[in-house]
Amino acid sequence: MRRAAGYPICMDLLPAFPSSGSLALVIGPHAAQARMLDLAARLAVGGPLRVFDCGNRFNVYPVARAIRSRTPALSEALGRIRLARAFTCYQALALLEESSADSIPTLVLDFLAMFYDEDVRLPESQRLLRRCLEALHRLSQAAPVIVSARPPKPIVYAERIGLLEQLRSSAGAIWEEESLNPPQLPPNEGLFSPIIKEDLRPGVWPF
Repeated sequence: MRRAAGYPICMDLLPAFPSSGSLALVIGPHAAQARMLDLAARLAVGGPLRVFDCGNRFNVYPVARAIRSRTPALSEALGRIRLARAFTCYQALALLEESSADSIPTLVLDFLAMFYDEDVRLPESQRLLRRCLEALHRLSQAAPVIVSARPPKPIVYAERIGLLEQLRSSAGAIWEEESLNPPQLPPNEGLFSPIIKEDLRPGVWPF
């Protein structure tokens, strides 16, 4: 497994952490917020980290607590996190397309939140999502990219569930919280760990 430069200690703590070359997806209630914030803390201890918050999910307090439990250098670790927020599909696309493909891991929190917005017509959401996925795959060629998402709310489920499936089909590795499904391999598993789809009940987090 090829590791991102500058993360020898942190990556040793994450035996199933995905390598570069493909997109990793975590699906769960609240877009797996607690797990993604803990992962952000663990990565920030090891080196620079890029975080795109698409659903107002980034809360610095649990991240700081998780960092403090691992290192006394809290300020230094927090300073390594490059946080950018998007509040519309268009802002998300601009952030992703303007980001350079470098060796910094990327976390995208609650990626589909804005694409579920009924104020944006479904064909437009689909078009923007395709472009965002192209940008994410470009970033993933240089360093790991992990995206979290949640299913759409029941009121728009029938219309917008296809957006989640569109994201699924682009991912090289998928983990689902509270899932009892057997492991499944997507068509192209890329350079990820063999742990492709796991039951993420408490205590079974592959990262």
